[in-house]
Amino acid sequence: MAEQIKTKRPPVVVVMGHIDHGKTSILDKIREANVAGKETGGITQHIGAYKAHNVTFLDTPGHEAFSKMRGRGAKVADIALLVVAADDGVKPQTEEALKAIEEAKLPFIVVLNKIDKENADIERAKKELGEKGIIFEEWGGKVPLAKVSAKTGEGIKELLDLILLLSDVEDLSSNLSQNATGVVIESHLDSKRGQAATLLVRDGKFKKGDWILAGDTSVKTKILEDENGKAAEEVSASDPVRVVGFNGPVKVGSTFESFDSKDKFNAALEASAQNETAKSKLSMPEGNKTIPLVIKADAAGSIEAIQSQISKLDLKDFSLVTLRAEVGNITEDDIKLASANKNSVVVSFRVKIDRAASILSERFRVRAMNFNLIYELEDWLRRELENIIGEEKIRKTLGISRILKIFKEDGSKKIVGGVVESGGIYLQKHFVLIRRNFHLGEGKILELQTGKIKTKEILVGGEFGALIEIGLEVAPGDQLEIYDEEIVKRKL
Repeated sequence: MAEQIKTKRPPVVVVMGHIDHGKTSILDKIREANVAGKETGGITQHIGAYKAHNVTFLDTPGHEAFSKMRGRGAKVADIALLVVAADDGVKPQTEEALKAIEEAKLPFIVVLNKIDKENADIERAKKELGEKGIIFEEWGGKVPLAKVSAKTGEGIKELLDLILLLSDVEDLSSNLSQNATGVVIESHLDSKRGQAATLLVRDGKFKKGDWILAGDTSVKTKILEDENGKAAEEVSASDPVRVVGFNGPVKVGSTFESFDSKDKFNAALEASAQNETAKSKLSMPEGNKTIPLVIKADAAGSIEAIQSQISKLDLKDFSLVTLRAEVGNITEDDIKLASANKNSVVVSFRVKIDRAASILSERFRVRAMNFNLIYELEDWLRRELENIIGEEKIRKTLGISRILKIFKEDGSKKIVGGVVESGGIYLQKHFVLIRRNFHLGEGKILELQTGKIKTKEILVGGEFGALIEIGLEVAPGDQLEIYDEEIVKRKL
């Protein structure tokens, strides 16, 4: 295995807060402060992120990639700046930004801006933030506070120092011996050059000529551009880079990984395709996802009561569409209307099913029933809908293990050694390969042993040797999330 090269990397900082509290002005002033000491002149922001003062800033507060990755449990940024105007205090968008920061579990700095204004009230702003659960360092808490004026530049240097200090505390590092992983923060169609995307490298490095897999799109890199639009030969952790030439639109918020050989790329591409197929089968039930419904009843009030009860049903990823809701008996026409879709249900309350309609429902195999009690109607309809929506696979995590050493690799089969960090590791079970919180692909435990003794399971704290099968490169530090699946009938 290649020697691991750990190196300190610049922090990635996202700036968030209320729309009128000066986020852009602060970034402009930071850029100005950095430009004064640079020989090459200004830094443009045309690719969505830029580097200044050894910090990478995401120049769009509440960046789309940030919000998307929040739902996936990953972090686009390392540090957040929560900007609050000293003359305006906490606003609804401030609270939304704080919630996003807390959900992403990001360390953050509160930046009180506009301290130069006559009506600035720093203590009031601090009090309002305290009421939202923020405990500043000066109060004995852990949240740093910076007081700045984007207009005059007061406090900007101290803010930059605070960012770098917090970065040191977080001990941010990258393994430059590994291929790059990261996040897509922008995507667009270049009319002259094709599909392009701005990538933020979170770890590792890649160079021109490497392969990139980002979601369901890919590219062999020929055009790399830095934040200034200049050609780049190689990029590493915390670098923003524009890559041109993807084979399709790249989804903002998707993760990417680089590969330095075509064989590794092809193996990852195949594993990704298999994973997507499995997800598709898991999430897409058989048949039409729409359930047409015909309702007949003795009165309009009965129809309303039935519709009210139906609206409370959780149909998962299915939806009920009412084709007809009328007063009167179930007729041939009702059955014919419902017969166009195999999932259709005809239900009635305190009316009759015409004889011809009954015969037709049997011929067309349309579900049709009449009830005199509303709860009986609800129970029957629930059972019928459960039969329609069918079964689903439920995945259960059995344990997490960490690979400590790679002993041998032979194509997709690898002999590895590691330790069980939680739960257990089990023979013949499948696993998800995780690297730095990114799910890379899936594989299977073919053989398992502790010491020199073969076994079927090893529980938390135990060391193991295992023969695994996966069409991806594995590395020390990778995690194996062992899981099991069972097929269960969906319940409403």
